[in-house]
Amino acid sequence: MSPLRRSVLALVLAVPVAAQDQATTLLANATRADVVVRARVVAATDPSPDFHRLEFAPLALLKGTVGATFSLLEPAGACCGRSLFALQPGDAVLLFLRRTGATLHPLGGARGVLADDPAVAAAVTDLLAAGDDAARAAKLTAQLGHADPRVAADAAQALAVLPQLALSASQRTVLLAELQDALQHRRTTLGPLVDAALRLGDDVAVDHLLPLYLAAPFADAATLLRRRLGRVAPDALLSGLSDRLDGDAGRQLRGAELLADLPAAQAGTALRSLLARTTCPRVQLCASRALLLGGARTTELAGVVPAPVLELAERRGREPAPFQSLPRTRP
Repeated sequence: MSPLRRSVLALVLAVPVAAQDQATTLLANATRADVVVRARVVAATDPSPDFHRLEFAPLALLKGTVGATFSLLEPAGACCGRSLFALQPGDAVLLFLRRTGATLHPLGGARGVLADDPAVAAAVTDLLAAGDDAARAAKLTAQLGHADPRVAADAAQALAVLPQLALSASQRTVLLAELQDALQHRRTTLGPLVDAALRLGDDVAVDHLLPLYLAAPFADAATLLRRRLGRVAPDALLSGLSDRLDGDAGRQLRGAELLADLPAAQAGTALRSLLARTTCPRVQLCASRALLLGGARTTELAGVVPAPVLELAERRGREPAPFQSLPRTRP
């Protein structure tokens, strides 16, 4: 399989998983659940080979009401969306449950059935006690550094989509520190942390995310940051880039790639300025290709860009784009 096909397949598989995780965070499950309970499996009472039924005894009720015992039923066998097949009598779990009539069902599939861990249960209790988005934001920010990976990852996902996100100065500092740590260690929380940071305003993006993008140690992380920075107002990005593209060829290339994603009418001047002071062929190729695609004529660039680079830029510009561009939108 070609590298391009592998990248496409990874993207296709990753997007639904990320969306599912964001819809079933601890906060989302706790908010939507009718019952949140720590419970122990006391018996398996399968009614037939086609169904698996477990009886539970509550250990601690975090939300809602249940009886002295309660049962959960699902089709038998291991399958996507099923959550009970691996449990045995004696296992203790943390359950997020929805009620339909008198019947309880796990919420969020397997992500609504967790091994019972007092630290995770305490994190959920904190979220349930938060009365509004400001309180939830404070709890979630504190949970970004939680020792349990599920709690920390879900906190990042939840901050990215919290209806009202307003952070204090100290909470912003925590968020941005966790974001930088995720970048340096290639954590999967990088995407939602960047999404959350972008919601704090274009000034945060330019002052904090743009420098991280220009110096990102990994190409995949740089690509993620560049695509997210596409949500920022072009004028703000252009202003932020103006004094950050010094003689370092790596930063210049990152800057050229970001400029190439901006509307040609707004990025043209910055691309020409970059061409006038770079000697790196890769930067010259990226910038000149972007200018040609934006309507510049070859003759305008001939005195600035070496002929072999300009010829390659023309040829690259005639190649069909591998993906259809989507219109720029602001969140």
